[in-house]
Amino acid sequence: LAAPVPPARSSSLPGLSFSGAAVVGTMAFAALRCRTATTGRRPARRFATAVTATAVTEPPRGSARQRVAFKPGDELVNGAFQVTSVDPIAAYNVTCIELLHKKTGARWLHVDCDDSNNVFNVAFRTTPVNSTGVAHILEHTALCGSERYPVRDPFFNMLKRSLSTFMNAMTAPDYTMYPFSTMNAVDYFNLLQVYLDAAFFPKLTKDDFLQEGHRLEFKDPSDPDSGVQIKGVVYNEMKGAMGSSAARFGRALSSKLFPTSTYHHNSGGDPVNIPELTWEDLRSFHANSYHPSNARFYTYGDLPLEETLAKAQELALGRFEARDVSALDVANEVRYTEPVRLETTVPEDAVVTDPTKQTTVSTAWLLVNQIEESDSLDSFALSVASNLLLDGPQAVFYEALIEPGWGTGFAPGTGYGGSRRETSFAVGLKGIAAEDVAKVEERILETMERLARDGLPRDRIDTLLHQVELGTATVSTRFGLNVGMGVMSLFVHGGDALRPLRVTEKAAQLVEKLDADPNFWQDLFRRRFVENAHRVTVVANPDKEYDAKLESEEAEKMMQKSAALSEGEKKIIAAEAEALKAAQEAATDPEVLPTLTVAEAVPKLAQTYSSEHCQVAGVPTQYDFQPTNGITYISAVFDISKLPDRLVPYLPLFTRFLDELGTKQRDFKELAEAMKGSTGGISAGVGATPSLADPDDCKLELSISSHALDRNVSTMFDLLEEVILGASWTGQDARLQMLLKRRAAAAGASISSGGLGYAQSRATSLLRAEAALDERMGGLPHVAELQRLVRQDAIDEVSSALVEIASHVFSSSAVSRCRLVAQKEAMPNAEKQLARFLEAMPSQKEAAGTGPSLGEVVSNFSSPEAERAFVAVPTQTNYCALALRTVPYAHPDAAPLYLLGQAMSTCFLHKEIREKGGAYGGGSSAIPTSGTFMFTSYRDPNSTATLDRFEEAIKWAATEGSLSARDVEEAHLRAFKNLDAPRAPSARGASLFSAGLDDASRQLFRDRLLACTAETLREVAERHLLGNNNSAAAIVGNASAVPVTHGVDGWTVLGPDGRPLVPA
Repeated sequence: LAAPVPPARSSSLPGLSFSGAAVVGTMAFAALRCRTATTGRRPARRFATAVTATAVTEPPRGSARQRVAFKPGDELVNGAFQVTSVDPIAAYNVTCIELLHKKTGARWLHVDCDDSNNVFNVAFRTTPVNSTGVAHILEHTALCGSERYPVRDPFFNMLKRSLSTFMNAMTAPDYTMYPFSTMNAVDYFNLLQVYLDAAFFPKLTKDDFLQEGHRLEFKDPSDPDSGVQIKGVVYNEMKGAMGSSAARFGRALSSKLFPTSTYHHNSGGDPVNIPELTWEDLRSFHANSYHPSNARFYTYGDLPLEETLAKAQELALGRFEARDVSALDVANEVRYTEPVRLETTVPEDAVVTDPTKQTTVSTAWLLVNQIEESDSLDSFALSVASNLLLDGPQAVFYEALIEPGWGTGFAPGTGYGGSRRETSFAVGLKGIAAEDVAKVEERILETMERLARDGLPRDRIDTLLHQVELGTATVSTRFGLNVGMGVMSLFVHGGDALRPLRVTEKAAQLVEKLDADPNFWQDLFRRRFVENAHRVTVVANPDKEYDAKLESEEAEKMMQKSAALSEGEKKIIAAEAEALKAAQEAATDPEVLPTLTVAEAVPKLAQTYSSEHCQVAGVPTQYDFQPTNGITYISAVFDISKLPDRLVPYLPLFTRFLDELGTKQRDFKELAEAMKGSTGGISAGVGATPSLADPDDCKLELSISSHALDRNVSTMFDLLEEVILGASWTGQDARLQMLLKRRAAAAGASISSGGLGYAQSRATSLLRAEAALDERMGGLPHVAELQRLVRQDAIDEVSSALVEIASHVFSSSAVSRCRLVAQKEAMPNAEKQLARFLEAMPSQKEAAGTGPSLGEVVSNFSSPEAERAFVAVPTQTNYCALALRTVPYAHPDAAPLYLLGQAMSTCFLHKEIREKGGAYGGGSSAIPTSGTFMFTSYRDPNSTATLDRFEEAIKWAATEGSLSARDVEEAHLRAFKNLDAPRAPSARGASLFSAGLDDASRQLFRDRLLACTAETLREVAERHLLGNNNSAAAIVGNASAVPVTHGVDGWTVLGPDGRPLVPA
């Protein structure tokens, strides 16, 4: 449930970004992840425990650990800490201990449980007063070296010296946090030392500030008269982060909603303002904010609390005195006395179906002050209400705003934002005509007035509480980590740290309120919305030249700056660039950093999960008996190899719309409510599963899956049968038209922000048959096809295709295999219901053969010679991908190539792509199951120069002596942290079912990994990467700075619609 605020910035690892609003919104609705007091079910046990991967002596773990027996007033670590509260939380089977560090006032929350995936997190309230990104840049530079570990990039070095299950750092609108998790006890205390030193005693050198934040460099480093340009990792990251219309709209809405407080500013930094930040500002911000008196600590898991506290006292807290940090308090927002309005511009989406409908409008209210109204139930109730207002076709605002057809979807930022001191709710539409803005505004206000008059239906609440129960029962490997992130939004402000875990009592309170007060909802909507003068409406119109204008303004500033530079200033710029280059090139000895060793920490045997196989109604079925906490999971796979290939463009629509058009028994709203009330939903997907011996030998399949509480398994299978055999593929023209428009608009808007995915898809599609199929169904061709279908209003065409697909796919002869995951006592009923479901499948209907089948097309796939493509889109940064065809999973060189991808990323590409090149991220990876090797960069200021770095990386890897034994050891740790990551019970056995990865294959791959040496990696680089012309490169990048020409030097230049951009 997104809030009208830009997401928190995860500076260190792209792809692991964290949205404070989203996580806490999830925790608040995962306030809806509670078991109500009326269900009568046992306490949920959420822990996906695993064997700890270490051979060193450890304290007893899991259920055998020493149980905490603290009480308020107890003093720990020689009196340094005092226990302030002890709260058992039965719904999650955990005990929460809150402590105070007596000397500094630091607060600590520990969640004691059986989970072996232990978590640490430290957060600081960071309240920017401008948009220079000081908190975000500090988060980066704090990780670049510290007092105890004065080496370059200890954070990135620890990524390859650890078996962490998570490592990162994040900047939210009003706090910055540093979390990690690991199952290894030695690793936990290794990382604890590094994190504490980075947070409290960072070096914060000028070189690190220039690299991570911003700097001026000459365009030609050897020519001080060549003009200057701005570089910096955060600078380029935020160009990418703010490069979409959604991000710009969300930022405008947030700044208007919070006119005076810290939330008015962009904590991540606006690229226009980032260059205003000085190194001195950064150091001062750290000195003021990163102090124990302003710190909140969180730990979770089965390791002894006192040992962690003792380390924190020894390594950090004991060196500080208490400080008055009240100046960092976030003041209450000054409330508007009447509604306000803002009209602004945003970038145009990359692909637009209807140029006359590109306006976005949203109305937002500032709601609950969660610190001053800490005892109020309103925030929890509003998070519940938000779900009922927005989630699904039966939701209130779906009916009020989406169904009239004014727009293509809800506006960015729509939802309840519960992650700040003061919460908010926003709702609106995107993709509307400018003349419809007034209608949308009027409808929003009318709907709120109606809710204040009529309230919400009680049966919807009961349905939602089922989702609460199901969510609570679901076992997650990231539960502790998600709680650790979710607690901080209020914890840093002195609010209730246990809010994400107090959901049972909140849900019970809400039920009691609804029972006692029939006008509860009416009163809530009246007070919080109808009578609330702090209301903001933002209207945004697209500007096709938005990014080009920003580029032009930056270029003009740089021209002026260059012209005004004195000789002395030029010398300073040259000297700083030279010093930074020297620092980046300087040899560094990471041996001062703690590390695990493969011999001690990595088991030689792969983790195995026993699966059973038998026939159910004649269909091969895999049984996985797992501690699923009362949930049954079903997957059914259908063979689509005989499907006519001409139907492939419609397959993504088929899987997406399967449960969205209703059935013969119910309309789409009734179906959505039925599924929500008894299942976790129905999902479907299409893909090609490569053979482990030959990636071009693919199984072409459509999969259907669902899950439900054991008591609802019969109903789940009833709904599966109803949807699969009775979906309303015809007679739903208006509904289908709306769904198509929404999907086309979302796809068109995703190209700029999702550039890396599109670049990877384009590159790999030329190398492997399964990737070529994925490109047709999810790459740029799919985006273009969606636009055509909407422009031509091809409803009959789509409907006919969906009917034809259903007749081919859903038959008894097409069911190739099934999988059931459940506890032992629940499996007999699951098997019975599955048999009933399979026996209801009709026999195959004969269909007229028109054109080749999908299987024939995939079998005839051939990989062309090297190709390079540049896709020009409205963005200020680039996403680069280079893919090479290599060897299959079963090949002896697949494991060394997998390890080589890890080694190249950390030993060569990190320095070249991120540190020197200024990209937010970059690296290499082998994908053994598809037989490809991939290089990528993310939010990159460079384009073709990055492709050159990829080629240099290959030559480097193939050169004798480039990789050391230590490099290989560290690559092993990186590889095994992925292979041995904890698995939720529902995922155990999934790789066997979906990809055919049996225990013997996995063990052989593991043995080959462990046998690798530096020479092994050099040999496979030389054998499979060097001079490999079976490759393809793709760049999705800045349309205003295309560095190549279509048809010249082998380049294809395309627009976002996939059409060639031929020079005039």
